[in-house]
Amino acid sequence: MNRVALRRAALGRESADLVIKGGRLVNVLTGEVYQADVAVKDGFIAAVGDVVAGAGGSPTVIDACGRYVLPGFIDQHVHTYESQLNVTEYAAAVLVNGTTAICTDFYGESTVGGKTAVRHSLDAAAGTPLKILFVLGVPGYYQNEPFGHSGTPTMDDMFEMLGWPECVGLNDTFASKLVGEDTRLLELVELAQSRGKKICGHGSEIEGAALNAWVATVPNTDDHECVSAVEAVEKARRGVWVSMRQGSGCPNVPELVRAITELGADPRRFTFNTDLVSAHDLVEKGGIDHALRTAVRHGLRPVTAIQIATLNAAECLGVSHRMGSVSPGKEADIVLVDDLVELRPRLVVARGRVVARDGEFVGEIPSLAYPSEARDTIRVALPLGPDDFRLEVGGGDREDSARVIGASGDSLITEEIRETVRVRDGLVTADPARDLLKIAALERHNRSGEIGKGLIRGFGLKAGAIASTYNPQQQNLQVVGTNDADMAAAANELVRIGGGMVAVRDGKVLACLGLPLYGLLSDKPAKVVARDYDRLLSVVRDLGCSLPAPFHTLAFVGLPITIGKLKISPRGLVDVWQEKAVGLLAE
Repeated sequence: MNRVALRRAALGRESADLVIKGGRLVNVLTGEVYQADVAVKDGFIAAVGDVVAGAGGSPTVIDACGRYVLPGFIDQHVHTYESQLNVTEYAAAVLVNGTTAICTDFYGESTVGGKTAVRHSLDAAAGTPLKILFVLGVPGYYQNEPFGHSGTPTMDDMFEMLGWPECVGLNDTFASKLVGEDTRLLELVELAQSRGKKICGHGSEIEGAALNAWVATVPNTDDHECVSAVEAVEKARRGVWVSMRQGSGCPNVPELVRAITELGADPRRFTFNTDLVSAHDLVEKGGIDHALRTAVRHGLRPVTAIQIATLNAAECLGVSHRMGSVSPGKEADIVLVDDLVELRPRLVVARGRVVARDGEFVGEIPSLAYPSEARDTIRVALPLGPDDFRLEVGGGDREDSARVIGASGDSLITEEIRETVRVRDGLVTADPARDLLKIAALERHNRSGEIGKGLIRGFGLKAGAIASTYNPQQQNLQVVGTNDADMAAAANELVRIGGGMVAVRDGKVLACLGLPLYGLLSDKPAKVVARDYDRLLSVVRDLGCSLPAPFHTLAFVGLPITIGKLKISPRGLVDVWQEKAVGLLAE
C-alpha cells in the first residue's frame, strides 16, 4: 500500500481511482446509517464522507442512487471444496453474492494431493479478486484416525505449511483432541500461538469443565459447531467467538440467532459462516448474504446482522486493521444493496475494482490448469459386485437388535438408533418401508479393499442408490441404497469417471455430477455445476429422499471423529465419543 498516495487522495491533492457518490453508508463501527461518499485509491479507501475526486485525473464515478453502502462480507469459516467448485469458480460465485474475503484451508485437496495441492490452490486463488485468509487445515492431517488415513499430509508437511507466508493460523483445532491432550496437536497449536497466529476452533458438543479447559488452552478461539442458542451463550460467556453456520444440510442461523434476540447475548461476539455450501445453494440462495437475510428474517436488526458479517468477522480473525468496515485506510471491498432486509448485492467492489453487477460477475478470473496428479484419484479395485455390499451377521433366520445411524437434514450430528431387524441366512437387508437403508464406506486412496457397512435412517429412498466421493476429512467413497446391486453400480460409476456424485436405479445411472479433480471438484463453471447438481437432486427426490442437501448429509455420516454420535468408516461403524468401532448388532 502506498500511504503517501492514499493520504494525498484523501486531501484531494491527487486523483482517486474510484468514487462512489450518493450512497447511504452503513457504518458498522458506530451502528449508524447516513449519507456519505467513498473515494478509493490503489485498492484502498482514501476518504469517506464529503469527498472530492482530487486533481490530475479522471476517476471512475459510480452513482449509488441512494443505495446502502456496506463493507464486503467475510465468511469466517468455509471449506471451498465442499461447494464442489474449483477455487477460481468458487471465487466468482461468492463475489457475486457480496463475499469479498474468506477464511479457508484447502484441507480436502490436501487429503488427496498433499501440500502440493494446497500450494496449487493458494497460487490459483491469489489471481482472483477474492481475499483468502489461509489457515492450516488440521482435519487434513488427522482425517479419520484411528479409523483410516490417506497418508498425506504428514506432520512435517504441517509444520512447513504453517510457515508459509500466506498462513495466518490453524483451522478446526479440535477441542476434543486438545482437552484429551493430544501431543501432536498441542505442539502445533503452541508453535502457532508463539508466532501470533490465529487458532480457529472446532468445539462440537463440548461443555462444562471440558469447555473451560479448551478455552484455557486456546483463548479467543471461535466455534462454528454450535447447534443451540443455549450452547452459543455458554460458549460466548467463556470468550469464544460463536460463528453461526448457514450451510447446506446444516442451517443453524435460525436457532443460534435466538442467543441474541431472546437470550440477550451481545451480538459483538458472533460471526457468520457457510462452512459447507453446495454450488446449487450458492447460485440459488447465496452465501453469507443468505445468512444475513436469514438472520434478519428471524428477528435480528439489519445493521447488527451486517456488523456480524463484516466487522465482527474481521475482529475475530485479527484483520480488522485491513478490512471489515468502510473507513479510510481499509481495503476497498464494498457492497451496494437496495434495502437492508433483502440485502441483494447490486454492485460489488473488491480490491478497489467493480467485480459484480446485478448478480453477474464482471471481474477477471485467471484460467486454471490443474496438474495431472489431481485426476484419477479414486483408487478402488473394480469391478465391485453386489456381494461386496452384503451385510453379514452370521447365524440363521432370526430377529435381532441393530445399531442404526440416525441422520437428519438440519444437523451434522447423527444419532444411534436401535431397531429390530430381520436376519435371513445370516444376512441383513435394507427395509425401505421402514426407512432402514444400507450404507457403505469404501477406502479410496490406497486400494486397501476396506468396506465398512451398516444401516441408516433418514434418507427415505424407496428405490435405487446414491453415492459420492466427497466427504469430510478422509474423503472416502460412500454409498446409501435400497439394494446391493444398485449400490455396486453407483460405486462402479464413480470409480469409472474419477469421482463425483451419482444416483442409480435398476443398475442404470439416472443422474451424475462428475468431480474429476481430486474426486472433489468440478472443472466446469459454477452455473453448470449448479445446474447438474440441481438435476441430480431432482432425481434423488424422485427416488424418495426429502433431505434438502442429501449429499452433504451423506458426507458427514462418514466423519467418525470430532462430531458425534454414530458414524460409518471403511472399517465399520464407529461410536464417535467412545472412540471405538462397534458392530451392527447391539450387545
